[in-house]
Amino acid sequence: MNNVLDLIAYKNGEFLPLKDIGPSILDFGFIHCDATYDVMPVYKGKAFCYERHLKRFQNSAKRYGLTIPNVDTLEVIKELAKRNPIENAFVWFIIWRGYPSSGNPRDLENCPINFAMYIKPSYPIASTPMVKLYLDKKTHRVNDDYYGQQYKNMAWIELTMSQMNCPTGFDTTVLVDTDGLVTEGPGFNVGIVKDKVIMTSNKNVLKGITMSVVEDIANEQDINFQRMPITTELFLSADEVFITSSSGGVTPTTITGSVTDLLISKYEIKKDEYATKL
Repeated sequence: MNNVLDLIAYKNGEFLPLKDIGPSILDFGFIHCDATYDVMPVYKGKAFCYERHLKRFQNSAKRYGLTIPNVDTLEVIKELAKRNPIENAFVWFIIWRGYPSSGNPRDLENCPINFAMYIKPSYPIASTPMVKLYLDKKTHRVNDDYYGQQYKNMAWIELTMSQMNCPTGFDTTVLVDTDGLVTEGPGFNVGIVKDKVIMTSNKNVLKGITMSVVEDIANEQDINFQRMPITTELFLSADEVFITSSSGGVTPTTITGSVTDLLISKYEIKKDEYATKL
């Protein structure tokens, strides 16, 4: 497929070219970020952690008052995979509020709900196997008190601003929160290793599915895994730093080591163990 917009997607009961699934510039999902989504990797034709991704999507939709239609999402994924043969891909689940005939931005009860799914090729976070991270101490991650970062949302503005301010020579950034604690980056969680203990932030971050797999691996390998506040000093003194995402799985940074290597190798095994055949 030469043009990703020519891929076949699903919206409100129909299979359509991806370029036709919306949203409208009038939709509240667009102008108010009144929407949520989830992204699930597909490895070699198998959906990874399907149940975990679906559950998170359902929880996010409930949080924002968006009712998911009664659709067999696994069957939709199978049809998308058949129509778009991509071996390693992302599947997107998206739901957003449309606009009412009244046009009134407070007329929420009369807004249609749009639900779409599509599949597209995955992409790397960096051009090299090891990501070079920049610790952005000026751009603050939105606090959990606003809408809860455990729920996925379309409001990426601080993540986008941080990426735009990323200095030359770095691939991407890691943001701090308003307390100066390390959180996450644009589309990924951050893990550090200090004295053989794996640590990741416990607040103001998305509870990533890939990081949950890292926690599973750590428990199986009898490695101490902690969700806890991470100061910039702790981050900068870490023995190893890795990132986790749907796009890259467990990805090493330029500060890597044996624990990260172990996580990467075990994650490859989990790709089969946690797979749902399409």
